[in-house]
Amino acid sequence: MIDFKKLTKKRVEEQVTDPIKLYYEKLEPASNTGPLRPAQEGVLVEWRDNRRNARDLVLKLHTGDGKTLVGLLIGQSQLNAGKGPALYLCPNKYLVAQTCDEASRFGISIVTAEPDLPPEFLEGQKILVTTVQKLFNGLTKFGRGTQSIKVGTLLMDDAHACVDAIRDAFTINLDNDAAAYRSIRDLFADELRKQGAGTFADIEAGDSNGVLMVPYWAWQEKHDEVVRVLASAKGSEAVKYVWPLLKDRLRDCVCLVSGKKLQITPYLPPLEEFGTYTKASRIFMSATTANDAFLVRGLGLAPDVVQKPLVYEKQKWLGEKMILIPSLIDDSLDRSEIVNRFGKPRPDRKYGVVALVPGFARTKDWGAVGAHVVETSDIEEVVARLRKGEAEKTVVLVNRYDGVDLPDKACRILIVDSKPVAETLLDRYMADCVAGSEMITAAIMRKIEQGLGRSVRGEKDSSVILLIGPDLVALVRTAEGRRFLSVQTQRQIEIGLEVARLAKTTEVQDGKATTALVNVINQSLRRDDGWREYYKEEMNAMATPTPNLVALSTFELERAAELKFQDGNIDGAIAIVDKLGNQAADPSEQGWYLQEKARYEYARSQTEADKLQAAAHKRNRRLLKPRTGMDFKRITIVNQKRPELIKAWVVKQGDGEQLQVRVAELLDRLQFGVSADRFEAAWDELGRALGFVAERPDKDWGEGPDNLWALREKQYLLAEAKSEIDVTRAEIHKDESQQMNNSSAWFAKNYGDVPVKRLIIHPAQKLAKSAAFHDDVEILSQTQLNALRKAVRSFYREFANVDFAAISEKKIEEALVAHKLTIDNILTLYSKKPVSFGKPRI
Repeated sequence: MIDFKKLTKKRVEEQVTDPIKLYYEKLEPASNTGPLRPAQEGVLVEWRDNRRNARDLVLKLHTGDGKTLVGLLIGQSQLNAGKGPALYLCPNKYLVAQTCDEASRFGISIVTAEPDLPPEFLEGQKILVTTVQKLFNGLTKFGRGTQSIKVGTLLMDDAHACVDAIRDAFTINLDNDAAAYRSIRDLFADELRKQGAGTFADIEAGDSNGVLMVPYWAWQEKHDEVVRVLASAKGSEAVKYVWPLLKDRLRDCVCLVSGKKLQITPYLPPLEEFGTYTKASRIFMSATTANDAFLVRGLGLAPDVVQKPLVYEKQKWLGEKMILIPSLIDDSLDRSEIVNRFGKPRPDRKYGVVALVPGFARTKDWGAVGAHVVETSDIEEVVARLRKGEAEKTVVLVNRYDGVDLPDKACRILIVDSKPVAETLLDRYMADCVAGSEMITAAIMRKIEQGLGRSVRGEKDSSVILLIGPDLVALVRTAEGRRFLSVQTQRQIEIGLEVARLAKTTEVQDGKATTALVNVINQSLRRDDGWREYYKEEMNAMATPTPNLVALSTFELERAAELKFQDGNIDGAIAIVDKLGNQAADPSEQGWYLQEKARYEYARSQTEADKLQAAAHKRNRRLLKPRTGMDFKRITIVNQKRPELIKAWVVKQGDGEQLQVRVAELLDRLQFGVSADRFEAAWDELGRALGFVAERPDKDWGEGPDNLWALREKQYLLAEAKSEIDVTRAEIHKDESQQMNNSSAWFAKNYGDVPVKRLIIHPAQKLAKSAAFHDDVEILSQTQLNALRKAVRSFYREFANVDFAAISEKKIEEALVAHKLTIDNILTLYSKKPVSFGKPRI
């Protein structure tokens, strides 16, 4: 064998640190790769010339514009400059595999961390590509504290998904079959029961929908017992990777319990434990559509870093998305119609059709028509088949709003089905407490926007995106909701709204709404010149994006307050949450920050904290019930007449189209099969929409029925909702009748001997032999519920095409009569007496 090394000049070759020169002169990419894209070259030049020495940097490129290659080139350039080791982090193994494939295609040498940290990484020779979980865990091989391995350059791909993954890495998740779950739940049973007797009963029964937070005062008082329970379980998979991180920080954690799991998570992730992360030069990569304010609280970035991202300013948008809301073209194009139309297999289909759903509960009807519901373990294989052109079956992905790339014909039609749901128990608790807050809405919109980016992955790529499900449509239909999206996505939705209006007026003929929708979709699929030119013209006219300064400020202040509290600066922490509370316009948010203030104050004055918690609960009754008790207040009829209240609710919706969207979303939650909390919230809103005063006593006061309406002076309607019961159930069980008996007793205790209609919303009409009601109770079954929903829908259609300001009380009263929604109708038409076995009432 000839030794060619002897024929070369003996010199030490200078390492190339210019990423552009590195790509064109030193790498050996695959033959099908081509030159750098203008956006890639643009950001690399800016980084090389002006941003190379930045301590932290947010790098933003359009989805599909090649962020991964840019990150790898920066990492390799830094290694060549002696600023190693270089670490490239991904939110999951799926993206690690994609990154490794990308590195191989372009001739960049990388290593992975299975099972140990490779010497080529430690010696600064090659980039290490791995998951964030590999770094952020209590048994990390990167070391913690002073033992942390020093890294020169850290790149984090899909930074927003990494935020969620890091939070999970700092959370103890105990399933309900774990001994530690039962021990901690039972330890706080009395306190949890006081927060919600009915909800805690559901938790004890294993119901996953009810969630209760352990009150912060109880958590502090029983801290030592919790430590002992978790220490005894530290060898379990659920605890061992988190225990080293939280064992000395449990006081600064929050605990939430459902019937299926218990979660303990820190108010702030202890990122400072990981010197590998905190001492590196860091680059955080995200799509241009992402709201980077979340990186402030989740990753500890300074707001000025987020406000000055590295972007390619010459490119305002990328790819083509026709985003349509079918139900705005015609009411008949509702969710069920779209599932039926696009979910069925088609052997001749040449392109992929993919649906994104928030949970497995939303997959049943897709599966019923023949769609392929993908299990988590099969995602890579299914995506690979789509890319090969195997598109006969519609593919349904569950809660995969990020990390899945479906370019070109792999997905020409993307269906986003229903609003994303909160994943962690803390997210669910916050969504219940401050549902209308900007931060909750922004978090939901972030997920939606991530989902919208799955099917368009490059400059020449195109896709039709259908938004279905009344809750999702209600959220994106309004300008108030859309303002949390990027400017690019806002513009695409506005284009879609205009297309829907045109289709409604020019395409829908003779009731053929489906034909109209298909015709519009085909204009994108068949690359209609008029559509392409219109889209390009509209997108070029969109405004220049600007950072969301309100969100940035809020996240910065929340993080600063918690840091001060954990450092023992209670006055400093309270001053900040006072500022946040004063800035909040919504009473529910004001109450939230009052509760945070009470939590901080509890560390030095329990008496003052009790006062603050009582004040917080008065502002927002979804918050923790104060341990000192509450001043109970009955709901009563206000001075306004019922028609006035109905008109106020109608006017609040904005216009006739938004009113119909809102009603559809409300009624969608009023069905059997919907989770108890969502159903009860919808029943509460229905009461307000129909001009009554309504509350949720079990939620608001910790005891009592699920729902209570004040219909008129000295006339109430009390409801226990059993929406999760299977519609085929034949009988009402003993425990369910007992819950109604308890609710009746609560009402008698607090309201006295006043007329009340008692309803149990349940699919069964018959009482089990062991069940009995102490008072007169009627059943609102599926038949009656459907009749009520139909009446409400037709009632509000009366106002779809009228000037809201001109709606008279007389018209409302006439419509209530016509659609059988008078008080007397509600008391008599929509329920029936139960069928019993002849046993006398107790």
